Amino acid sequence: MKRRDFLKIARPLAASPLLLQGMPIRTFASPTMLARTCEASERVLVTVYLNGANDFVNTFVPLDQHSVYAGHRPNIYIPTSNLITLDSTLSSSQQLGLHPSLTPFKSLYDSGKLSVIQGVGMPDPNRSHFKAQDLWLRGGDGTSSALSNLDTGWIGRFLDNRYPSFQGVPFSGEPDPLGILLGRMINSGFHTPEEHRFEINLSGQDPGGFYSLISSIGGPPIINFPDSDHGDMLRHIMAIENSVNVYAERISDTFNAGSNSSTAYPDNDLADQLKTVARMLNGGSQTKVFMATQSGYDTHVFQVDDGSVTTGRHADLLGDMSQAIQAFQNDITALGLADKVLTVVFSEFGRKVVQNGTFGLDHGTLGSMVLIGNGVEGGVMGNNIDLNDLDAQNAPTPGAMQHDYREVFGSVLQDWMGANDQAVEATFLTSSYISPKLPLIDPSAAIGPDCSMGSVTLEVNAKVFLRGPYDTGTNTMKDDLRVSGDLPTIEPYTALGFSPENSNAQIDPMVMAVNHPTDSIVDWVLIELRDSSSPSTVVNSISALVRRDGNIVHWDDGTSGITFRNLVAGAQYEVAIRHRNHLGVMSGMAIDVN
Repeated sequence: MKRRDFLKIARPLAASPLLLQGMPIRTFASPTMLARTCEASERVLVTVYLNGANDFVNTFVPLDQHSVYAGHRPNIYIPTSNLITLDSTLSSSQQLGLHPSLTPFKSLYDSGKLSVIQGVGMPDPNRSHFKAQDLWLRGGDGTSSALSNLDTGWIGRFLDNRYPSFQGVPFSGEPDPLGILLGRMINSGFHTPEEHRFEINLSGQDPGGFYSLISSIGGPPIINFPDSDHGDMLRHIMAIENSVNVYAERISDTFNAGSNSSTAYPDNDLADQLKTVARMLNGGSQTKVFMATQSGYDTHVFQVDDGSVTTGRHADLLGDMSQAIQAFQNDITALGLADKVLTVVFSEFGRKVVQNGTFGLDHGTLGSMVLIGNGVEGGVMGNNIDLNDLDAQNAPTPGAMQHDYREVFGSVLQDWMGANDQAVEATFLTSSYISPKLPLIDPSAAIGPDCSMGSVTLEVNAKVFLRGPYDTGTNTMKDDLRVSGDLPTIEPYTALGFSPENSNAQIDPMVMAVNHPTDSIVDWVLIELRDSSSPSTVVNSISALVRRDGNIVHWDDGTSGITFRNLVAGAQYEVAIRHRNHLGVMSGMAIDVN
């Protein structure tokens, strides 16, 4: 990740802070219209990053080794009488005592909505905050220079593979960023091979004025760029500014259109971030990945209060975090969104098992991850780490790692986000994390291979003439509906019982008339992609417009063709076209998608 390139974005925006709910916001990418034929298209991943390296031993205390634990931490260990037993039905090697501040996690666990993955790390871990964070977000490890110095982030590679046609410039019809970063995290992991295509630095908003604030950035457009590094930077900034304005309007629209339920959120920064996510989703945002951040976990000193091990800095952090996540889960449940959202909690590494002399703990190695949501396979995965198996620095031996963090995220991408094998391999630059998948998602909520997200797209440029409006003298059709003002501005096929991908899409007839004064829009049609081996099976459908010259065009601009995405490479399809008043037609030969 090139910090110099990040500053190209951050510096010009720093003069005009931009806030959403009073917190910094950054966006990355713009999604294509998401297919609605598979549940994967509606799924959202929310990651919560505990910045500073959380002490997972005091978070999830191994009850089967409590005396060993207390011996290593005589001044900061939590007595069993103060711990919350997570699940007494588990085997002794999985018995965990929750920190007393994690009462909300116990409630989520008991309702089957929380899973703890133990012994998570990476081969040859790095104990520098900045480098470890880089590795986690890039998808690397310390085993080789190739894996420790990746130029891209794994989430960015996943999104790049998932949306290969995205060119970095959002436009009407594709308004939402693929992901949004909340809080003050700089090293995001959303970089793609084309620098910053997936990341735009916004640094704040108020609920009602985000668009106006962003629109105030900068001055008059730059016309002549010098042929130099400085000129390249100016071009970059101008491109970012143009994109930000489109994103800003959309973010503001979804925020203002949405609302939270009556759920009470705690008064802390992470809660504000998650509350904003819930509101934007309720307002119609189709953003796929959100990242929230809670800082303060670098507890070298006074992790606990002197004389009160259940209070102090770490207790406050865990209380704020668990209460925020519980409120978020309650909110999205009340809003009817809980079945589409999965939350993953992680940190860059754990801390040492043995305390230091200042009521704290120094940098360690292994940690845990937590998954929350209606779709998780609740429980505890993995055994308690051996508190006697320590390295020379009194941290858990890296060789005791039970789960590579990429296994966890790879399984989430497959079973929750619907990534196919090719997408996972492109994300982590290896096939190692494709199989076997970890059973993290409830089988009833897991995305099957028929709905997996590939990177194959098919653009259909079709022409059709409707018999009624057809004029044999001009070889064009009449646009009487448009002229009379009877052309529907909202696609009509949803109301007729069909399920087009762009359900209830709207057009502006005046825009169409200006763009195509001689080839004005005649009417709506429904274009379907069907399984060639079973032509009655509709794989996907999109409502589109037909112009006077017969060309079927995109409902938003009246120019481009119709693109079907997430298709299976090598599969064969046929194209069918429906109209409200005419018999449908279907292609006479299969189309091979490769």
